Amino acid sequence: MKTEIKIRLAQQEEREAMAEVTRASYREYAGSREPEYWDRYEKDTRNTILTDKLLARLVAEMDSRIIGSAIICAPYEWKIGEQIVKNPYPEMRLLAVLPEYRNFKAGAELITACEEWVKANGFDYLTLHTTNLMQKAKAMYERRGYQRFSDIDFTPSPDFTVFGYKKSISRS
Repeated sequence: MKTEIKIRLAQQEEREAMAEVTRASYREYAGSREPEYWDRYEKDTRNTILTDKLLARLVAEMDSRIIGSAIICAPYEWKIGEQIVKNPYPEMRLLAVLPEYRNFKAGAELITACEEWVKANGFDYLTLHTTNLMQKAKAMYERRGYQRFSDIDFTPSPDFTVFGYKKSISRS
């Protein structure tokens, strides 16, 4: 019998668990970059989850265990090196599911919950970033109707591009 996955807003005391889920989920990509880059990336993502002011933090829970999470960031303007990235829409970030739970559709349910949150809060679009390292995630986003949104692409290092996507969220 399959246990039900529950998607809900995270509690303050669950942020550490979210950071650990993200770290475990993204660990498979660690070998793609030099160790210093990866260490900085892990610290930045942890700090974002734990302390940044975000629109929402969501968790996927199964059998009283947090198995996945995602955050929704407010529209922003970032300076990355010499590049300015302006995103006028909310952004789903750091979607993560523990590797041993990836065939339970927790990622898809987290995306749906993010889209519903955005719609319920009066926004017309939801954006996200992904990379060529994340081919399965990229394919999943495209199947769900996310389209390239190069306005928010950025290049954190000369050999690495982060690609923007957006989806219209119907308020009908």
